[in-house]
Order: sequence, then C-alpha cells, then structure tokens
Amino acid sequence: MSAPSPLLVHTVDRVLFSLRQSGQIEMDGGHHDEVVRYCASCLASAGMGAQLVDTLSKALVACELVEELYATDDDLKTLITEVMEI
Repeated sequence: MSAPSPLLVHTVDRVLFSLRQSGQIEMDGGHHDEVVRYCASCLASAGMGAQLVDTLSKALVACELVEELYATDDDLKTLITEVMEI
C-alpha cells in the first residue's frame, strides 16, 4: 500500500471521529488510530482517479476492526466536505 499523506490521514481521522460521535459506526474506540491508518492507506493505494467516498466506504466495511457501518455514501460525502471546509 502507498503511504498516505498527512492531509488524507487527518481527513479520515476527523470523519471517523464524527461517525463514532453520531453513532453511525460500531467499533471499539481503542482501535481508532488503527482504523484511520488502514482506511488512509486504502485511499492512498486507490490513487487519484478513485472516488473518495466510495473507496472510504469500502475500506470501512472491509476493515476487520469495524463491526458495522450505518452511514450512507451521502453521509460520508457530507462529513468529508465538512472536514475539508475547516
């Protein structure tokens, strides 16, 4: 997997934090950083042509540390947009 940029890691971190706070994901909070690294690495490996929302959604579902993802792609898009506006 490609090394993710600090901006990508920050974005995934904030999105995951928001998902956890809103109850849109089930996971052990003690694994937050591991899930961030996994998802950010998946996004970095997907490359520039990949759809960010779709790739993040697939990474969260594929991650063994995530028990359940309730957020839709539209929810993820909104969270990513909010993070990028900060």
